[in-house]
Amino acid sequence: MARGSPVLRLAGVTKQYSGVVALRSADLDVLRGEVHAIVGENGAGKSTLMAIAAGSLLADAGTVEICNEVMRHPSPAAAQALGLAVVYQQPALLPDLTVTENLVFAMPPAWRPPMSRATTWARERLDLVGADLDPHQRIGELPVADRQLVEIAKALAMEPRVLILDEPTEALVAEDVDQLFTQVRRFAEAGTAIVYISHRLPEVRRIADRITVLRDGETRGTLNAADVTEGDILRLIVGRPVDSTFPNKATAERGADPKEPPVLDLHAASGAGFADVDLRIRPGEIVGLTGMPGNGHHDLARALAGLQQLDGEVRIDGTSVRLSTPQRAMDAGIVHIPGDRRREGLFESLSVRENAAVLTLRDRAKAGFVRRNRERAIVGAEVGALAVKTPSLETPAGTLSGGNQQKVVLARALLARPRLLIAEEPTQGVDVGTRLEIYRILRRLAEDGNAVLVVSSDTHELQGLCDRVMIFSRGRVCADLEGPEVSEKAITGAILTGSPSQSGTVSGAAPLGPPRREPPKLRAWGLLRGDHAPGMVLALAALLLMMYAATQSGQLLTSQNLEGLLYTMSALIFVSLGQMIVVVLGGIDLSVGPLTGFLVVVASFLATSGGLGGTMTAIAAMLALAAAIGLLNGSMVRLARMSPVVATLVTFIVLQGGSLLLRPLPGGFIHEDVIAGLHATVGFVPWVFIGAVAVAVAAEWALRRTRWGLQLRAVGSDSSAAHRLAAKVTLTHILGYGTCSILAALGAIVLMGQNGIGDATAGLTYTFSSITAVILAGATIYGGRGSFLSAAVAAMLVEVTINVSAFLELNEAWRHWLLGILTLAAAALFCGIRRGQVPGMAARA
Repeated sequence: MARGSPVLRLAGVTKQYSGVVALRSADLDVLRGEVHAIVGENGAGKSTLMAIAAGSLLADAGTVEICNEVMRHPSPAAAQALGLAVVYQQPALLPDLTVTENLVFAMPPAWRPPMSRATTWARERLDLVGADLDPHQRIGELPVADRQLVEIAKALAMEPRVLILDEPTEALVAEDVDQLFTQVRRFAEAGTAIVYISHRLPEVRRIADRITVLRDGETRGTLNAADVTEGDILRLIVGRPVDSTFPNKATAERGADPKEPPVLDLHAASGAGFADVDLRIRPGEIVGLTGMPGNGHHDLARALAGLQQLDGEVRIDGTSVRLSTPQRAMDAGIVHIPGDRRREGLFESLSVRENAAVLTLRDRAKAGFVRRNRERAIVGAEVGALAVKTPSLETPAGTLSGGNQQKVVLARALLARPRLLIAEEPTQGVDVGTRLEIYRILRRLAEDGNAVLVVSSDTHELQGLCDRVMIFSRGRVCADLEGPEVSEKAITGAILTGSPSQSGTVSGAAPLGPPRREPPKLRAWGLLRGDHAPGMVLALAALLLMMYAATQSGQLLTSQNLEGLLYTMSALIFVSLGQMIVVVLGGIDLSVGPLTGFLVVVASFLATSGGLGGTMTAIAAMLALAAAIGLLNGSMVRLARMSPVVATLVTFIVLQGGSLLLRPLPGGFIHEDVIAGLHATVGFVPWVFIGAVAVAVAAEWALRRTRWGLQLRAVGSDSSAAHRLAAKVTLTHILGYGTCSILAALGAIVLMGQNGIGDATAGLTYTFSSITAVILAGATIYGGRGSFLSAAVAAMLVEVTINVSAFLELNEAWRHWLLGILTLAAAALFCGIRRGQVPGMAARA
């Protein structure tokens, strides 16, 4: 394909959401080897247009053509196959997978490295974007900027013919931006067509060859970047002349009185990531904090908001306060706008009204009941004043564009009437027009006599908005700029060359430079936080419990008891492995207990005679029925959009009713030859136990080392991100439930040999025993994490507890209580480890 010829063409693209037009006959041509910028206000349709180009969103009308081939059946996989890659504004990353796993999972089969060298390959891809990260670290543990670098590295690794960069620099500092632009130019020179979406006009003019402007879902023109000024672009974006980017500063308008008592008076403040900080903010003043990532400025802001520990003297309007919790900070008049609005600032499933009103519910409540009409009026007025573009106040906030989401968060803060507003990255991911509105809102709040603290990595924003700027290095203030000293040059110089005013580093603060790989001394802590840690702890607990019980009863360790114990373990291991699959997917299967009993009842009609034929017929029927029931469960959950609890509870009831219909009373004896075959042993170890352990080991290997395992964890971690990465989300869910039921059928086969009779109530306990085992194994109910080996060990511990309690002569109540105590203790331990909050552990996760 000749250089300069179109490689991405969108023609007449139209898209509506519930009657709201997002795109109206939009057109775009991107040439080979060019960097083509797309600019526009939030809600103009930029991200929607690119989602349609990437196949992750279907257009109502129009065509998408990639490399002269029309995408007739749009999907992320189809776009990827044609050579298109995307760096999304909200990264398509899987939080429960490691950096390496995310990079590998995103690659098409032809580009995927063998798992044996995946870590080395991942480091090479990360080095291209200057990301010095630990490839074994989970994405969910990374800060926003590092996640963005991984997203960029993932797209560049595919060496695409069309690369879409959607707001790639919003979370990056200047050094990372330079590194990214170097790679963008390298790819463009090699012939890749680059689509660059950004609200930062200086960056657009610096990197782009051509610029297309979208407004109200329509293409307003395509310009040569060299022929236009920022003012020209801005006028096209907002559709009107713009007088000034920033409002006048307080010092320029009325002069700030140094003797005026401060709103915030902070002395000798220390905490995780910062130390010995003094900070005063007077009424009417906007103060900025900045520095390289990890140098304490964000930590200080969060400590002031009550989100982290803060030691030192804090006064608000002269009154000493303790900011130990967010509620105490709120009571003191401090309101915080977090930097990561999606993870910390927004309840995406709640409406715009509910999001905006959540901090001030008490103001509109009478006798504990919220006066809804008054709430609508107050929220509606604030939303209108901020010009939030939303179909209604009841629209889910997660469906709005990034800039409008930020306005909703800002509306919530303003409704709380802050005395001190702390805004972390207040304009990250918002368009130019919205930036102007946010700047004016912050200045207006300050002019009303309040104080504003802005934490930002945008030096241009700090220069234009702030009256003073404090630069942090290694957790301490290394420069304090005021008045005429506040300039981009001075701020950048202080960031790059500054050193803390006192020697030494701060506990929890990072040195200057890019993020670090995990120190060797913390690897043991990382191991404890891994998915295999529960298995090791549970194995130790089972061993100790057996040793103690053996001292109390000489019969515990006899070969007869051990053989019976291992046999009963086998059935629960199989069922727990199936339950683990569903839980990793973010679901649950309540039907596994009645399913095992139902299958044994079915077998009681088929396995009553000896011989291989009857036995194989019974087993085949059990497996076929289990597969059908599992696929039905998966279809109800995924296709009918039923809650997993509801869907599998319905199956629970139906199966239990079917079992009682077939066998109202226990009956139908399993042939003794079948039972004898199932009880075959090697020494005192049953073959079925060996089989159960072998299945657990094989499943664990597949979970970590195969595409199936990666896809299972990816879909459970974040199904929408997995879909954008071409995962077969629906098929994975349905097959996951099917596999769960097949494993339950293997448990039923073992149970058939244990009971020897068709009993409708035989398998009921497996539902809650398998859930107990999965919880003990450290799986998260939100999906994405789990271990088959840990689930198998947990199942063993459950059966050991039941067996040992009989030898210790504990009654039935104590058996249940003991299991409950173990489950509660395990859940608390592993949740604490993963949050890094276990008493006695020095390292912070």
